Amino acid sequence: MKNIAKLLVGILFSALVMAPSYAGEMSVTGGATATYTTNGDNASAGKNLGIANELDFTASGELDNGYTWTYQVQLDGTSTANDDTKLVIGTDMGTVGFFITEGGMGSELAHGVGALGVGHDYASPATFVTHYDVSDYANFQYHTPADLLPFGLGVKLGYVPNMSNTTQLSAKESDTTITPQDEGRSLQMGQISLAPIDGLSIQGSVAVTDSEGGLASGDDGASANVGAQYTFGQFSIGYTEGGYQAATGLTANDETLYYENKFYGVQFDVNESLSLSYNRDKSEQNQRVAVATAATTGTVNEIEMEQDTIQLAYTVGGATIGISDIEVENSDYTTGKDETQTVISLGISF
Repeated sequence: MKNIAKLLVGILFSALVMAPSYAGEMSVTGGATATYTTNGDNASAGKNLGIANELDFTASGELDNGYTWTYQVQLDGTSTANDDTKLVIGTDMGTVGFFITEGGMGSELAHGVGALGVGHDYASPATFVTHYDVSDYANFQYHTPADLLPFGLGVKLGYVPNMSNTTQLSAKESDTTITPQDEGRSLQMGQISLAPIDGLSIQGSVAVTDSEGGLASGDDGASANVGAQYTFGQFSIGYTEGGYQAATGLTANDETLYYENKFYGVQFDVNESLSLSYNRDKSEQNQRVAVATAATTGTVNEIEMEQDTIQLAYTVGGATIGISDIEVENSDYTTGKDETQTVISLGISF
């Protein structure tokens, strides 16, 4: 990791020692989505009406040496004034970026299938445990230049120096809510993507924490995901598989739990306006049971949560009307807890 940090500092220094050209451009893009959501079966949350927004304020320009810069502030929270922020420098040697709760590198959605969004990531009454991601914290990254490697191969490296830092810090500020960080102090992450043939995209990522605490026999946390999507004509199919093991710390039973996930789906674009999709998301929680006295082997209790999602999206102009029907078995990794959810949405892009 030290070598990666040195590389990032070197590239950044070479970019910043040049006098900047202050001319730049400012743009605002975004969208708004209104939803009517109904929930049923166990643990019903009733019927709900909500509106979500996403506003991206983006400034960009070019330095005198030809390097580019992009600064973006994203507002998509219900009450936050500054939700996600990034500053990215583009150089001949690659891209260096500074991200505040932004810059996701996880590949748990690499299959990328969904008329409205990817399966449980678009909507779910349950919580899926899938991965670590640098975008949950303040982080910096390095990306290889586009078209540098064959088969569209791209590499991204990310580093979180302080996993306690999940807040929106301004320049020169320090985290004033330091926690014991028993679940890891720093996070390293890498992502590889490639497009070997037309219509096929493949992506994988690995994340590992450092300096776990709490237990003398503790382990670093880790997650890994790999997925692919293939599009031919009006059809798209995708599959992702991965796993997650939390760092062992002071949290009760965290050292006994790990998760194995399989997500897949198919999408059919009827025409430029109408799309249909089906997703099945499986997440298996495995809990190790301690070896009993005088026994030679332990056991593992398994609970598989499964979600089926059917989506329909109709786009006209800058508006998308959508319907998503969801059924979950063993919701929240609780045996016998079944939930359903239907989301009717109207999205406007601008």
